[in-house]
Amino acid sequence: MNEEIVAYIKNEITSEPLLEINSSDNLLETGIVDSMGMMKLILFLEKQFKKRVPAEDMTIDNFETVEKIASYFSA
Repeated sequence: MNEEIVAYIKNEITSEPLLEINSSDNLLETGIVDSMGMMKLILFLEKQFKKRVPAEDMTIDNFETVEKIASYFSA
């Protein structure tokens, strides 16, 4: 799952597809993903994993890193 998330970020969100993204990198603080990119990522993840993300779950704690995103969607 981590690889799918990283691939989507590299191919669809960041303007630097060769950027190295580790699963523990803080996506927002490092500027890898901005707020609009995060919404795009969440929409992709909802479709990909067939799990709706309620507004109350759209928190930094759940979407700060690829690891946290994967954990949220695998729960």
